[in-house]
Amino acid sequence: MLSVTYVSVADPLIGADDIEAILASARRNNERDKLTGALAYNGYNFLQLLEGPDEKVEACLAIIRADPRHSGMVEVRRRTVETRDFGDWAMLYDARFEWQRDSIVRLGANGRIDAEDEKMFANFIALGRGQGAG
Repeated sequence: MLSVTYVSVADPLIGADDIEAILASARRNNERDKLTGALAYNGYNFLQLLEGPDEKVEACLAIIRADPRHSGMVEVRRRTVETRDFGDWAMLYDARFEWQRDSIVRLGANGRIDAEDEKMFANFIALGRGQGAG
C-alpha cells in the first residue's frame, strides 16, 4: 500500500465553497477507490496525506496535480506502508483545525499514525496559525 504526502499553494481566490467541493469529491472518489487520508488547509497552502492501493493513489495524484484550485504541488513524503494512518476517514478535514489541534497529537501518541506524519501535520497547522489562518 502506498502513502503520499504533498503540499501545494492554494489559489488565492479559493473559498469555503471550493473547499466543500474538494471534500465532497474526495470523499466520494476515495470511498469508491478504497483510499483514505487527511487534508489540512491553512488559508494559503494545502497539506494532504493520501493512502491506499498503489495504482489508485497514483491515479488520484494525477487528477489532483491537474486541479486548477492549487499549484506547485510537491511531494514531501512517499512510502510503502502496511497499515493506514487515516484508515477511519475517506478524507479527514476540519476547517477550524479542531481535529488537528488535539486529535492529531493524540493519534500520534497512541501510535495510530506515524510519528513523522504527525509532526508534518502539527508543523503545518502551527505555520497556518502563525499566518492568522484557522
